[in-house]
Amino acid sequence: MNGEAIVKVEGVGKSFGATRALDGVSCEFRRGEITALVGANGAGKSTLIKIICGYYEDYEGDIMVAGNRARFQSTKDAYKNGIQTVHQSINQGVVQNMTVAENLALEYLLSDECRFFVDNGEILARARAIAEPMGLGDMDLGRKVEDLSQSERQLLVIARAIASDPALLILDEPTSSISERETEILFEKLAMLRDRGVAILYVSHRLHEITRIADRVYAMRDGRISSMLEKPFHVKQIVTAMVGTVKEKLDRACGAASCAEPSLELRDLVVEEGNRPLNLTVRRGEVLGITGLIGAGKTELAEVLFGIRKPVSGSVLIDGVERSFDSIRDAIDAGVHLVPEDRANNAVVNDFSIRHNITVPFLRDYSSFGMMRRGRERKRAEELVSSIGVKCSGESADIDSLSGGNQQKVVVARWLVRDFKVLILDEPFQGVDIKSRRDIGEYIRANTGAGSAIVLATDLDEIIEIADRIVVMNSGMIAGEQGADAIDRDLLLHWTSQRPEELVQERA
Repeated sequence: MNGEAIVKVEGVGKSFGATRALDGVSCEFRRGEITALVGANGAGKSTLIKIICGYYEDYEGDIMVAGNRARFQSTKDAYKNGIQTVHQSINQGVVQNMTVAENLALEYLLSDECRFFVDNGEILARARAIAEPMGLGDMDLGRKVEDLSQSERQLLVIARAIASDPALLILDEPTSSISERETEILFEKLAMLRDRGVAILYVSHRLHEITRIADRVYAMRDGRISSMLEKPFHVKQIVTAMVGTVKEKLDRACGAASCAEPSLELRDLVVEEGNRPLNLTVRRGEVLGITGLIGAGKTELAEVLFGIRKPVSGSVLIDGVERSFDSIRDAIDAGVHLVPEDRANNAVVNDFSIRHNITVPFLRDYSSFGMMRRGRERKRAEELVSSIGVKCSGESADIDSLSGGNQQKVVVARWLVRDFKVLILDEPFQGVDIKSRRDIGEYIRANTGAGSAIVLATDLDEIIEIADRIVVMNSGMIAGEQGADAIDRDLLLHWTSQRPEELVQERA
């Protein structure tokens, strides 16, 4: 029956050494309801999810499943009890050297039903049956997952989880890498599952999503449930429950930046074959926001500026000097720094400490005659950890001990170790709570100095919050721009959603 608690958490606690991650947490997840779980980075959300899904066996308190006490020995035990989880780190849910079809049909491949000699036709049929309802019918099922974008991997894992007919479906930041259209498809499927009596636990820092789809909200703070809200609730109530009050707006520098010297200039820059040339100026002290749907060309532009790919034609000027980069090292030496979109694959160095993750690109700055100056390195890491607000036991702690949002702060801090001329941040707020987002925004603004920052993000609210000026990209071209002092959201959305032929005609 809808409303019946399928999973109950009773007085659950968990410590990691001297750090108390969870302290007496009690909550429940009911059939036919979407329950949201919110909290600042490091509040304990991921630890709670890992206990419910069997990742951690050692904890205090009890988990009740359908009225029975459960103590899972593994994630497989949780899965057998109908608990299906899509984790924030999406690469935990895919086998990268297998094909899309094999990943979609993974449950079948691991079951006794699958014969020793695998029937590829059966795998393809099962994969199509999972992919098509999620709007993935056009995805190449024979492609290796390692060749997929982050958003494609995310959709693959979500589709497989939904198809497993779970009793409790846990989604941790499911929309962090997918487009608005794909998010709409996901919400339709979640509504369908809710109507079928599935209990859904939804974790997201995008609070407007929660007000739209959730029936109840548990807010966590410092390892405890700080409050529980039931519909109707508003974004401001959720924020207050999570972190208290936060600064409403970031201080802008648009007036001063508009008169400053150019830090970066793009002159007739063609990023990919067939694209129109880009002409753009970013001035010293300015934070430029570039938005657009996934596939609009934002990441490709960042790769050109950071020396990952060569442009087709045109020129890039840094502080008025034309530059051409043959490698990432060339770009770094020229003062161009990049916080990449895919934190798990391209940024975080697992098993390294926080300090080593921060200083790894600039080890030469902390060495003399081939010997590391550990004291100097440690002091700089401590300064950054403190100033950007990383919640940790210290700079020597392992990066894997941090929440996703605090890992993101470390990645941002890495590229602020050394003065830059252009700092590019590609989707820097994925999995980051509203307070941490503003902490990062304030820190970027305070440390731009004589350089400039470019923030690339699909989420329009994130761009409006941080940018002095907003540029919309669509199909590899600049569709339009606005200053932060004269935002017209409808026009920004219009530029974002136009078809390429309409854009060309409108700008002719």
